[in-house]
Amino acid sequence: MHTIYLDILFCVNFIIDYMLLLLVKTFLSLSCRLRRLLAGAAVGGLSSFVILLPPMPSGFSLIISLAAACAVVGSAFSPMPKKMFFKAAAAFFLVSFVYCGIMMAVWMLFSPENILIRNTSVYIGISPISLVITAVFCYVIMLVIMRITGRGRPSSSLCSMKCIIDSKEVSLSGKVDTGNSLKEPFSGLPVIVIKRSCCPSLQETEIQGCRLIPFTSVGGNGMLTGIKVKDISIKYDGAVYHADAYIAPCDNKLITGPEDAVVPYELVS
Repeated sequence: MHTIYLDILFCVNFIIDYMLLLLVKTFLSLSCRLRRLLAGAAVGGLSSFVILLPPMPSGFSLIISLAAACAVVGSAFSPMPKKMFFKAAAAFFLVSFVYCGIMMAVWMLFSPENILIRNTSVYIGISPISLVITAVFCYVIMLVIMRITGRGRPSSSLCSMKCIIDSKEVSLSGKVDTGNSLKEPFSGLPVIVIKRSCCPSLQETEIQGCRLIPFTSVGGNGMLTGIKVKDISIKYDGAVYHADAYIAPCDNKLITGPEDAVVPYELVS
């Protein structure tokens, strides 16, 4: 019979989930602040308390695990496009199996009596220093596996794009960002935000076929004017994508970098 210490249970799963979120972030090239990763890891640590419940049927335990994965990913990376959310949740769920498998294999070799698995939650009776060393060791192994298989962060988040505006081809530099989840309300199409100064002709075309697009940012809320343009092509990570999207010119407060545009990740995924 195992004695379970709640502080160790939480810390073990907090550190594991933090490492898993780092792997998912790298694997899918997601943007996320440190405090959001810590929040997601904390949700994962709390969800590990299901180990205290009586043993459940495997099917029910699986459902709980999937729900926990969605809660962890949502806490760390939301808001994000629905397609990307489910991709991130699936990646977190699958990576956790591999990661925890490696971690448990290491401890089964040295201290199998200190491991308890119940309701898909893992408890390891382990000192804090040993936990950190083991977690980092497993994290490095997973990174090596990603590198060998060619998975992980693309060579750059930068892209280039071309589109037809007012019968003229316009070339722009851009940055692919999972944080851009803007949608045109009626069609549901993604919105590419561009610096107004890059396309002066937009001043003349805004009165034709424009749509008001609400946005929320760190600096506050507001409305953008979205314009449906033709023949949007985006070159990203060695591939060319043809997008069906709106373009919304803005003053530079929504684009902090040197790039001309912020491109939703879903347009190149």
